[in-house]
Amino acid sequence: MLEKTKHMVMLLDCYSPLLTAKQGQVLNLYYELDLTISEIAENMDTSRQAIFDLLKRAEHSLINYENKLGLVVKFREAHEKLEEVYNLIDQQDEDKTNDLTEALEILREVKDRIL
Repeated sequence: MLEKTKHMVMLLDCYSPLLTAKQGQVLNLYYELDLTISEIAENMDTSRQAIFDLLKRAEHSLINYENKLGLVVKFREAHEKLEEVYNLIDQQDEDKTNDLTEALEILREVKDRIL
């Protein structure tokens, strides 16, 4: 369940502007604030079934956007490649460290930005 939550949060981060305001709000409350469907329904003064249906439609939309655009997959691939480069530079000999220090710092900045 934790993996699904992490995945949905990443999808929400990438594609929330493509959702309706209500869809984005419900997904945010459910996945990021960890509210139950009952709590969301109570806060929004609607039925649990309405929230459940809205949640499922919004999840389906996010998954469809990812299937078509693939931004999360591209993000993860870029992150893995940066991690590989970071590890290679970090393992260099001491003599080469001075030459690679600037590149390592740039890679750290890039890595921090995409996380």
